[in-house]
Amino acid sequence: MKALLAVVLALSVLPLARVARGHAELLLQIEEVTKEIEQDSKTPDLYLKRGELRRQHVEWELAHADFDRAQALSPDLAVIDLLRGRLYLDSGWPLSALACVNHFLANHPKHAEALIVRARIRTRLGMRLSAAQDYTGAIAMSSDPGPDLFIERAQVLVASGQEYLADALRGLDEGIAKMGSLVTLQLFAIDAELKQKNYDGALARLDKIAEKSPRKETWLVRRGEILQLAGRPDEARQAYQSALAALQTLPPTRRFVPAMQELEKRIKRELENPGGPARADGAK
Repeated sequence: MKALLAVVLALSVLPLARVARGHAELLLQIEEVTKEIEQDSKTPDLYLKRGELRRQHVEWELAHADFDRAQALSPDLAVIDLLRGRLYLDSGWPLSALACVNHFLANHPKHAEALIVRARIRTRLGMRLSAAQDYTGAIAMSSDPGPDLFIERAQVLVASGQEYLADALRGLDEGIAKMGSLVTLQLFAIDAELKQKNYDGALARLDKIAEKSPRKETWLVRRGEILQLAGRPDEARQAYQSALAALQTLPPTRRFVPAMQELEKRIKRELENPGGPARADGAK
């Protein structure tokens, strides 16, 4: 039983690493597991595997039936609570999901995947600070947490109110310290800095991104937007002029693609209207 539990606990982690599976691939894998079940209908982890695939394929009732069958074959399967919790979350029953995952965590309090699932359930229920605590626990328990967990934790803290912005930034900086100055982490940190009107902090983070980028025009435009927000129009104009100069050095095959042409139009609009409004998200 312990060996089986270890197998299904490992199995429960696999789908999150493969959320980008396509419709056809999922159907193929469901068919493959179904063939295995036809040859061996008494192995619980085959039903767990098919149930997880069906969950991803939005076949809620069939997934639930597979989990029920697995539990009937092995009534002591603790992982069933975690898998059902994920299923209930996906199918729009967060309170039921929370009850299942709480039951699982009562016996497996350091299970990183379960903490992530509960964090997402609590986020759905508006329990943001509790969700942030779960993300912190999951990060501590994970050997390789990846940037998404740091960003998700920061998102719930930012949504919790102005007084938690500093905590959100500290959490993002923890991720940056672990994984380096990843663009995804720094961009979210820049937005958090701007919510605090810490323009110099936002600019410093932007400079770290730009110095590692082979192309500067996009980051120079963002710099101009931040300087506008900071009430520094002369510096903003310099940033836009530098962005335009950088863009004009691109070879024709890159400069005249739609995205670059739109960027050039934006830059020219800013230079024609330097005192115009700017928003933290860069939109007009």
